[in-house]
Amino acid sequence: METIFRTDVALSQISWLWYIISVFVAFGAGAIWYTILFGKSWVKVVKYECLCGADISKGEKCTCKNRFPWEMIFQLIGTALIGLMYFILTPISVWLSVIVCIAFAGWTKSMLKFQIAEWKRYITLASIDVGYFIVVSAIFVLFSYL
Repeated sequence: METIFRTDVALSQISWLWYIISVFVAFGAGAIWYTILFGKSWVKVVKYECLCGADISKGEKCTCKNRFPWEMIFQLIGTALIGLMYFILTPISVWLSVIVCIAFAGWTKSMLKFQIAEWKRYITLASIDVGYFIVVSAIFVLFSYL
């Protein structure tokens, strides 16, 4: 009988090369997702304002000093940690990875509903963010098999 859950997975069994590649692929997917594919929609529903108070969602120009690369560095670290989670979970059980993906996406978006009262704006933002999280999760699960 096939074992459903593996308990012999260790960090030493992770393919670190594929892990690093998957982090950059997922990060690159985010760059495309939040610029080319859904950038304008995301900025609008988030009602994005820069530090100087300019409302980017209304087309105002941000004149304050750019904080790059700090936001990108923190985002890369977060992406890497999520990837590591999938590289540990997937060899144990792909279904465990799917459950974690669904649970995390549902929990974060349900918390967002407390911040956004307008239903259409909430659905748009949740769809963009959850869609990206599912794509990133799939990238990490697939790469963890290489």
